[in-house]
Amino acid sequence: MDNIQKEMNREEATKLLEELESKGLMNVTEELIKDNRISFEVKGMKYRARLLNFREKEELDTLRRKKFGQLIQDKDLMLEKDLIKIYKERGIDISEYDEKIRKIESEMHDKKISLGESLANNHSETILKSYEEQITKLIAEKNVIYIQKSKLLEYSIECQLLNYVAELITYLSIETEDIEGKFKRLWNNIEEFKRCDNEELIDRAALLSTLLQYAI
Repeated sequence: MDNIQKEMNREEATKLLEELESKGLMNVTEELIKDNRISFEVKGMKYRARLLNFREKEELDTLRRKKFGQLIQDKDLMLEKDLIKIYKERGIDISEYDEKIRKIESEMHDKKISLGESLANNHSETILKSYEEQITKLIAEKNVIYIQKSKLLEYSIECQLLNYVAELITYLSIETEDIEGKFKRLWNNIEEFKRCDNEELIDRAALLSTLLQYAI
């Protein structure tokens, strides 16, 4: 891939990150998580994401296995390792993205230690804010690189399966509040979820439900 194409990919990734930020989907903290649930509102309606129960996890696993069986037979898709090999033959080394992410994570770790030391030593608010801004910038840079890598591997079997699992988690874990103030599952099945045309709800529900399942 030439430098122009790399810049196009980076620009696309940056736009996607900015879109998520503009929708308030990148500013989620652990403080939002209460009792293994995350409550949120969209257009005045109350919703919440919750951890999957045992039965739902079994359903998720069954549907995931079924989907994998379908994907592995799709001749238009490849396993990630085979796609990475083809990219490398064409001058695109996916490992470079991984190395960039590792370097950023290492730098983030060092900044977090410095921030902790500054807090312990009661340094000025200016110094603390500087470290926080540096960490936030590194997180954004990491997200851009991760999105770039994800776009390249979008049509691998593994990526397609991960996307499908994210949809399943969203459909299974999102609840809505009824007129009696009780919460019940919003979508009855995956097909109903796929027919939902409320993009704001889907974006927020997908991010928060996935965050909750993997953050706890």
